[in-house]
Amino acid sequence: MIYGANMKKPLRIHAIIFLVLSFCLIQTGQSQINITQVYDLTAVDITNAQDGSNRLFFVTIPGVIRIAQNGVLLEQPFLDIRNRVGFLQEEQGLLSMVFPPGFGNKTHFYVYYTNTMGNSVISRFQISADPNVALVESEEIILGAFQPFANHNGGRLQFGPDGMLYFGFGDGGGGNDPEENGQDLTTLLGKIIRIDVESGEQPYGIPDDNPFVGVSSARDEIWALGLRNPFRMAFDKQTGDLYIADVGQASLEEVNFQPASSSGGENYGWNLAEGTTCITAPCTGLVPPAFEYTHSEGCSITGGEVYRGEDYPDFEGVYFFGDFCFGTIWGIRQQNGVFSVAEMADTSLQIITFGQDELGNIYIGAFGGTYIMSDGPPAEGSFPLSGHMSGSWVGDGLNNQGLLINVGETANGQPFLGAAWFLFLNGQPFWITGNAFFEYGTSTITFPMRRAEGLEFLNPNGASATRTEIGTFTLRALECNRIEVDYNFPDFGTGVLEMDRLVAIQGAECD
Repeated sequence: MIYGANMKKPLRIHAIIFLVLSFCLIQTGQSQINITQVYDLTAVDITNAQDGSNRLFFVTIPGVIRIAQNGVLLEQPFLDIRNRVGFLQEEQGLLSMVFPPGFGNKTHFYVYYTNTMGNSVISRFQISADPNVALVESEEIILGAFQPFANHNGGRLQFGPDGMLYFGFGDGGGGNDPEENGQDLTTLLGKIIRIDVESGEQPYGIPDDNPFVGVSSARDEIWALGLRNPFRMAFDKQTGDLYIADVGQASLEEVNFQPASSSGGENYGWNLAEGTTCITAPCTGLVPPAFEYTHSEGCSITGGEVYRGEDYPDFEGVYFFGDFCFGTIWGIRQQNGVFSVAEMADTSLQIITFGQDELGNIYIGAFGGTYIMSDGPPAEGSFPLSGHMSGSWVGDGLNNQGLLINVGETANGQPFLGAAWFLFLNGQPFWITGNAFFEYGTSTITFPMRRAEGLEFLNPNGASATRTEIGTFTLRALECNRIEVDYNFPDFGTGVLEMDRLVAIQGAECD
């Protein structure tokens, strides 16, 4: 993680490896998600208490936690431990917080930070009679770890569906894991740990089913190993699956996936391997990443969240994550062990975290602001359907195909849209046509599409043609001369395309 980096984006070359990407399997309704700034605040962790209060908690690097309630950022800090937090180096500071399961009936929470000596600390704090103010002097240190270098401090605190506390430590820093901590079971560095902090055992309990309990020369707290800098991890709240984003060294950034059925003990490879690239043979018994990308596409992965809200059904089950340097946001969907991946947005943000509110909405924390993610076209990017949309349209890379749109009115004034998509298939031309009525002021319309066969290419309405309904077509007017089409043809394919108008017909102009 390189805080404050200012890197110019090179020409985008999609050198995604290990997985065969399927850009039509994650349907978001448009080619990019909508991102709107909601707070002028730089947060390194964003979470909620799941207590019905609808509060958002923002963790800031210097050592202050702020609350937003009902959309209003409160002036009084929830917690201020700036005198205990060290952040002189780029990857230090107050880095995470989490509320225990059933917090509505509890009055404590947990934080992770690097202290003024640069070492890692996991602590428990109590909350005062005012639920928006924590008791600074109530700190109980749960666990600490010596950090030999200032970087690769990892981590995000997360409670698993089993009620245990999970945390990802980095390898201790320095290039190429000079102390070889990633594979050393005598240290917590380079590991995912799993401990019981809610049983009352002090300072914490060790779950009996941790994979290295009773193993000589191994720390009982270890759940998984072989990580370089797991900067943000998250559980899928519905399935219990765990996603771990691990920042790479020289070449690769990776997302590791741990199914809910895991009994622990996974070795994610570092520093024997970086992603799927073997560094020190033999690279056997390692768990490969679910997804990795090269440094032609980014330089520092930021782990995200799995969407399980109700407002955007197309996001259901998608794990969103990003890159700090390039601002790219990807989405991964896992179904029956098969992963499909798509680039969801190309932003200029320096992304340092993702988080969720109680409704499951996903927030993005970046340097300079906090943003909320939504589906659908941006409000300022929509354009009401009207006769101005008529014309011939084509998209980048769509050789030998195009779209003809005619917008008009019936005799009784009902707005009407007809579309004909013409393309070549196996060297033969054919048309897909459809039409529908719509209401003025709308920018989106969905209608059935029919494949026309047995006709002349330049006479799509010929009487000899037979038409077979093959699916649906959604058209969105982004602006006067730019549209987006979402086609769903089960026998031919699905996808989302953006198109520009090349030729206006019937004297169509923009107001």
